Amino acid sequence: MAVGRLVCGTLTLVGCLWAQPAWSQTKDQARLIFTISGGVVRGTDLWEVDAQPVQFITLTDTMALGRQIRSSLALGFTGTYFPGDNLGIAAEAFLIGLGFEDSCRMVFSSGAADVITTCQSIQGATKSASAVSLSAGPVFRFNSRNLFSPYFRANLGLVFSNQSSIRMVGHFLTEEGQADLIIYDDDHESRVEPQFALGAGFTAAIAPGYQLRWEIRDNITGVQTVTAASPQARTIPPHEVTFKHLFSLSIGFDVVLERRRGRRY
Repeated sequence: MAVGRLVCGTLTLVGCLWAQPAWSQTKDQARLIFTISGGVVRGTDLWEVDAQPVQFITLTDTMALGRQIRSSLALGFTGTYFPGDNLGIAAEAFLIGLGFEDSCRMVFSSGAADVITTCQSIQGATKSASAVSLSAGPVFRFNSRNLFSPYFRANLGLVFSNQSSIRMVGHFLTEEGQADLIIYDDDHESRVEPQFALGAGFTAAIAPGYQLRWEIRDNITGVQTVTAASPQARTIPPHEVTFKHLFSLSIGFDVVLERRRGRRY
């Protein structure tokens, strides 16, 4: 009986010593995560001009003009690599929108019907866009082996927009049909601007190799803005890059690939 107990105790000790390294390896196994997400991006004011002179034929009227960034849907594709439990690196393509809505109000009117019609055509006019940001940055997560895992992230990248945030055009009717009256012109229809992003969220495991993800983020995006009235219409106004806070809320679906000891993804 004593020999049997000694053998059992020895086998138990050997099993524990053998199992311990295997357990510790799971703490260090790498993870590669692919995410597709969707959500909304909240808009914000972009620029305002209190008194822009607009000359039409021989008369000069004055308009108050404004533009804001519209709220829009967002779509993201992300790849994240975690060499360990906590710190990782992520690369992302994120559809952020950057559509606009314009406003116009007559400050001084000479009574020219075409100018009034032009202002009315600008008021409430919307422009869709499909700006995309490409970025990368670190991700730090907690409790990665638990059901819920909170995380923080920071991204640095570029925003590619296909529509000028400066150019503003109104319309009026003539005998030949609709004509354009350019208020502000721009020599670039598309631009590339810097972007920073700070986000926080959490993941929830729903099955082996799959997670749901919730995230709120501040997309600090560079956008060209009009800074002052132009001496006259039909010219490029004074402008500069301004960083706007575009907050987004998204829900994502993760596919998690793990590299265990002795195995590849």
